[in-house]
Amino acid sequence: MGVPMPLIARWPRNNAGLCQPLLLIDRAGGRWLVLRYMMAGRLSKHETIEEEAMIGGVRLREEKRSLGEQAYLSLREAIVTLRLKPGQMVYESELAELLDMSRTPIREAIRTLVVDDLIEVLPQRGMKVSLISTTKVEEARVIREVLEIASLKGGIDRWKNFSDTHDELAAVVESCLAWQKRAAARGDIKDFLDADEAFHRAIVMVGKNRTLQSVVGQMRAHLNRVRVLSVGKLENFDVLLDEHNALYQNIKKGDQSEALSILMHHLRRLVTDMPLVQAAYPDYFTS
Repeated sequence: MGVPMPLIARWPRNNAGLCQPLLLIDRAGGRWLVLRYMMAGRLSKHETIEEEAMIGGVRLREEKRSLGEQAYLSLREAIVTLRLKPGQMVYESELAELLDMSRTPIREAIRTLVVDDLIEVLPQRGMKVSLISTTKVEEARVIREVLEIASLKGGIDRWKNFSDTHDELAAVVESCLAWQKRAAARGDIKDFLDADEAFHRAIVMVGKNRTLQSVVGQMRAHLNRVRVLSVGKLENFDVLLDEHNALYQNIKKGDQSEALSILMHHLRRLVTDMPLVQAAYPDYFTS
């Protein structure tokens, strides 16, 4: 029986380059296998999986989402990946045209993005993409560090006791690393950070805490906007990949002290990167 994991895979992008509805894997037991297929390159992240409707006996199905939810996910990704830039004015009519939707689901998405502090409503003037709040970024970074450290601390001792799922978990982590290495070779920031997310999600799975996985995933929006900028500015693909490899090797060895030290240093890298990114993009930030 596989380790439960909330895995989603992207549908193709529309003409505007924004994500379409997501795909949810039906049964937890097959999630690791499908993730390995995706990360090994057998399934393109930008292709539908209709041709691979059955993988390892597990049927894939489209998750039912309202148009408002679809619009939210598409616009959220556009903001996080800086297709919609901090401070950029946005208009309902343009967003509706961009996503080929009516204004009603766009309004629903905007309300949620306002709650997420990713869109700001300007009275009598319209809306804009929120600037990156250095305060929110630091708060999210600290919370993420505490949660990921706690998860890893509780999970390393279990690493060698996963029995039938140990090999699958190891294969997932190694596939993430291979995916990230390929993205680094191409200089593909978006794909590199997608692989980075998958790697950290897999590492958190070592702790087998599903609530923690969900919380960490929800807080990454503000962090990831900075990470897109920092990787683009510093081009430190190799450094980040080396840290991931070192972390994984120490988890395998069961060296909790060294693994925690590497993870803490890795997660605190944003503290030193932030001033450099702010200096390069001063108009994108606010306190």
